[in-house]
Amino acid sequence: MLHTECFMNTLMDTVSEAITVIDQQNFVIGWNKRAEELYRIPAHTIVGQEINRFFSSLVVTHVINKDAMKKKGVRNDYHQPIPGTHVLINASPIVCQERVLGSVCAERDITETVSLHNELSRASTQVRQLKSEITKRNKSDDAFRRIYGHSKKLNDTISLAQRVANTNVAVLIRGESGTGKELFAEAIHSESSRKGKPFVIINCGAIPAALFESELFGYQPGAFTGADRKGRPGKFELAHQGTIFLDEIGELPLDLQVKLLRVLQSKRFYKVGGDDPIEVDVRVISATHRDLEKMIAEGLFREDLYYRINVVSLEIPPLRQRKEDIPELIYLFIREFCLQQNRDLVQIAPEVMTVLLNYPWPGNIRELRNVVERMVILAEDNMILLDHLPPSIKKRKTIREEAADQDATLTDITDRTEREIIIQALEESGGDKSKAARRLGIPRSTLYYKMKKLDIKIN
Repeated sequence: MLHTECFMNTLMDTVSEAITVIDQQNFVIGWNKRAEELYRIPAHTIVGQEINRFFSSLVVTHVINKDAMKKKGVRNDYHQPIPGTHVLINASPIVCQERVLGSVCAERDITETVSLHNELSRASTQVRQLKSEITKRNKSDDAFRRIYGHSKKLNDTISLAQRVANTNVAVLIRGESGTGKELFAEAIHSESSRKGKPFVIINCGAIPAALFESELFGYQPGAFTGADRKGRPGKFELAHQGTIFLDEIGELPLDLQVKLLRVLQSKRFYKVGGDDPIEVDVRVISATHRDLEKMIAEGLFREDLYYRINVVSLEIPPLRQRKEDIPELIYLFIREFCLQQNRDLVQIAPEVMTVLLNYPWPGNIRELRNVVERMVILAEDNMILLDHLPPSIKKRKTIREEAADQDATLTDITDRTEREIIIQALEESGGDKSKAARRLGIPRSTLYYKMKKLDIKIN
């Protein structure tokens, strides 16, 4: 028995990972020298003690509680057991004759790697910013340089946009709210033969049906009560020989889709109260976050209009699908807001960057920009810390953490996620329930039911 213990102690102290062994009651029965070095806790202090007295939310205890009877473990799982320490974990339950005896955990310290990665990302971003500034000083006209990021998905989208920019085809830009659809539309216009001509934006979801024709096509003097006595040009007339950007085209009601289609087909329109057709030469770029194909199948969007606006389709990836771009965007926004506030450039703590990289960013770049502005304002001693994160991000749990919560059922997790999505849709719709329901792709009655069920109230 003594020989076995010597062998085990030597084995544990020889490996480069921090080894923790606990029994079924979460008491520490093994703690090697690397663990002592990593956590600065001597073995004689922690062995024989309940591990939860020293740490919270540990993977090694979750393995016992959740996965033991399935004989599952964890492999190469990222974890931050204490602030400033980053590890990769392998953990397994100790099972003998169908009985769980405890679990063993091996942790590889990657704190230095994470810090070096953050430093490298910061340096790379600064180099790219300097290159960008030099390019601007050399009077570069590449409008696509305003779109930041170097992920493959984003670069593929930019390459396609650059190829179609100098043509006259209709482009449909698809992407979630906050991904930068308008920025792509402006870049395409600026790189086209219509550069220098008008770029006119129409938010299709913001124009009341009663004002649609007068907004888009203008009106003659005295066309209706309250009209300007001199008349007024519409958006299409203002965009003549330029580009018209139909933002949120999926929000357009069917009856208004017919009127828009007629203009796109004939390239002419009539002012409200007018008898003479007006010829118009515009390039059409549209954008939506909606599933137009599904809307067509449900009879909510005209198929003929869909093909008219969708000669080439651009898919802008959401931020969660191009996380490698997040550090660059963060440092870009930090620099922007520090310049605005006339303060020294602030730094960001590695643990904050880790949280931001793991956050799903449902509001995409718009949300990220908002969060960075807040952090720069709150930062003290030129350092952004965890305390400067918005509460909604600090308290957000990952799916793995939700599952590790002893009281969280699948229904609980689903309800919390659904509640967040509905609240976000309501906020983006300015509290308009009808518009929020359209964004979510559900009937308004279903939205009312879910708001009541999930206790969602709006001002």
